[in-house]
Amino acid sequence: MRSVGALAAGASLFILVACDNGPSAVTPAPSAGEAAQDASATAPAASTATARAPVPQVDGRPLWSETQRYSAQENAERAYARNGEAFGATDLDDFVRKAHAFVNDPPAGAETIRRGNGDTLIYDPDANIFAVATAQGAPRTMFKPDNGAAYWEEQKAREATRGDD
Repeated sequence: MRSVGALAAGASLFILVACDNGPSAVTPAPSAGEAAQDASATAPAASTATARAPVPQVDGRPLWSETQRYSAQENAERAYARNGEAFGATDLDDFVRKAHAFVNDPPAGAETIRRGNGDTLIYDPDANIFAVATAQGAPRTMFKPDNGAAYWEEQKAREATRGDD
């Protein structure tokens, strides 16, 4: 019995020694340290792959708000595609001009709420228009809520509880 165990141990040792990490059909992935070293050696000083162009301006204010996922231009295009028709906008520029006019000079009778992050929520009950603008005056959204004033009441209630945090 003892010789069988010794034989098995010897065979295992032989296999481990024979496996010298020689040639492989698969290129091994670099370790985290090697990957970081390689990336820093080949990467430009400032990453241009993730850098965005400056946000276009409309009357000195950003075209539209940016998010991590979409640029200001993309967000404006998405908002226009969803809501442009409801505002009779003839094209993207027309929709953006209408959004800027609304958020930067809301009509008389429009209600507003300011968020802690500087955003302003605006609702015009006469025209049933809801919009949000950043502190810099960039529209985040503008649409006509299906539920009208009920939607505005929901937003006011949500913001009231947000202030309690």
